[in-house]
Amino acid sequence: MIVFWTFSIVILLSSVSCQFWDLRGDFCKHRRPESCCPDRNDECTVPILDTLCYCDTFCNRTSGADCCPDFWPTCLGIKRPDYIVTQQCYANGKSYDVGQTIKINCNKCTCRQKSPTNYDFVCEQKVCLVRSELIESVNSGNYGWRASNYSFFWGKTLEEGIKYRLGTFKPTAPTMAMNAVKIRTKKALPESFDTRQKWHKLIHPVRDQGDCGASWAFSSTALAADRLAIQSRGSAKMALSPQNLISCQTRGQGGCKGGHLDRAWFYLRRHGVASEECYPYESGWTKDGGLCSIRKARSRHGHIICPNGQEDTLHKSTPAYRIGPREEVIMQEIFRNGPVQATFKVYNDFFLYRGGVYRHTPTLDNKPEPYREHGWHSVRIIGWGVDRSERRPVKYWLCANSWGRLWGEDGYFRIVRGEDECDIEMFIIGVWANTKNNNNNAVGL
Repeated sequence: MIVFWTFSIVILLSSVSCQFWDLRGDFCKHRRPESCCPDRNDECTVPILDTLCYCDTFCNRTSGADCCPDFWPTCLGIKRPDYIVTQQCYANGKSYDVGQTIKINCNKCTCRQKSPTNYDFVCEQKVCLVRSELIESVNSGNYGWRASNYSFFWGKTLEEGIKYRLGTFKPTAPTMAMNAVKIRTKKALPESFDTRQKWHKLIHPVRDQGDCGASWAFSSTALAADRLAIQSRGSAKMALSPQNLISCQTRGQGGCKGGHLDRAWFYLRRHGVASEECYPYESGWTKDGGLCSIRKARSRHGHIICPNGQEDTLHKSTPAYRIGPREEVIMQEIFRNGPVQATFKVYNDFFLYRGGVYRHTPTLDNKPEPYREHGWHSVRIIGWGVDRSERRPVKYWLCANSWGRLWGEDGYFRIVRGEDECDIEMFIIGVWANTKNNNNNAVGL
């Protein structure tokens, strides 16, 4: 148990105190290999009645409700404090009067009187994005990857995570009917490949979309920027502006509420976007798409005035093309032309990914529907490899996410390759680069 454990403690605070207080016996004293544990240790427990009591110093942070009856003399060398019924609730070393509220993870909790001697917090039952039991289940399940708590996800609901941290709509039926280009697969490919090694500094780093459901804009502009840098051999190496797409492409798109990839690529082909320097990102901190701040320049047709008053060139793309779902076809495209764009399902466990080769775990299968909610996300696949840390080698895709470098493996993640894990091989997109100016004076991809 990690932070969500506090939720259980607070809920049971008064009732547990009453239950343990009259018990006598050596609990912590007979615990092995050590009687007591410093700080917080969720394994430092002893069976008592039909539950557990604790022998770590963390158990004494409030009223000591979950400490074993002999914790104080055994672990602290002091007399056990007397149990006094107070008309208050306790949490994190503080007392709260009846009616006062606190927030525990993503749930609002209110201090209530539940019986003449029992004052407890009554909490909402929203599904939190970070849940200790899910982290424990993943890490103890030998699934080939590790889960972790992230402070920037703490306090958010699963619904909020899906709403603000994803943002790509599932491709529509007409879009899915788009024919894939033919790619020869006879050329031998290496066991592992990373576009950052082949094209060095031409592959753009991970960015953070913040609390704005705009992975559709981030993955599209990042892929366009990568392909432009590769095809121009570094002469046109600049980050492209997702804010430009979010704020200015309002027809059929939702800004921070999500967007369609096919419409994003239509906009890039028809209108183009400015550089990040010209139109910097801000929606991740405002949670709002904002108004379009691009103005056409009077001096030269096809140029625009940036929000800061400077002049810049729009960068257009050719029509995006679909790549078939076969593993070898996707690998050939990446090897020859650079990163590709992928769309996939995201479940609760993916938000907690820390490292390893991700595959969706069955830990949520028996949970009620609210726990099994999922959304759609889009990222760049920048390479592939084989993980040999387990007894059986596992093939994986190497992907760049848009949740910042503090998430996952320095902002990247690996996901099972060749099995269409979470539909990641279902809809793969590439785009050709053409560094010559078109007749609208916008730099083309």
